Amino acid sequence: MRKLLRRPSPAIVIACLALLVALGGTSVAAVNQLGRNTVGPLQLQTGAVTNPKLRNNAVNSAKVAPRSLLRSDFAPGQLPAGPTGPQGPAGPAGAAGPAGPAGVIGAITVRPQSVSIPDPGTFGKARVTSECSPSERAISGGTHWSDDNVAYELVTSELQPVQNAQNQVTGFSAVGINNSGQSSTFTVYALCYTP
Repeated sequence: MRKLLRRPSPAIVIACLALLVALGGTSVAAVNQLGRNTVGPLQLQTGAVTNPKLRNNAVNSAKVAPRSLLRSDFAPGQLPAGPTGPQGPAGPAGAAGPAGPAGVIGAITVRPQSVSIPDPGTFGKARVTSECSPSERAISGGTHWSDDNVAYELVTSELQPVQNAQNQVTGFSAVGINNSGQSSTFTVYALCYTP
């Protein structure tokens, strides 16, 4: 035998609707009526509170625990530099560096050039030039007289370098003046080295 389902009466339909509205309103009210400080770290999922969800200036110095921030939490230039601290102790000596290249000046060779300058009675003089060999360069120069008597008037004048086309010093030239009353040998020296 088949039973026929009866339609619910209007009173039942209205009662069901009223129950749904009542239950829905209670749940909305429960969400909207959270008490202050009732949601804490235990109720929040990790990463649930992001920057966009924070009100501007919601986190200020009063809400940050003292000494909880690190230098890396600040942008470059935000923190002022502190005072310079005392100098620390000297560190250990470092390892010796590699030896430098050999010096550019090797053995020195003295190249003399001499001439006898007579005294004709009024200041005899001559120019003497001493030059290094073609592969050498001059580092210094000087002069000498064969007579070393301080009473003789023997003068060195115009000692100057001799240069090649590349402005490298290749020798020295000087003028000797004799007023000693006799002939004397005047020598110009060039001190030469091989680069």
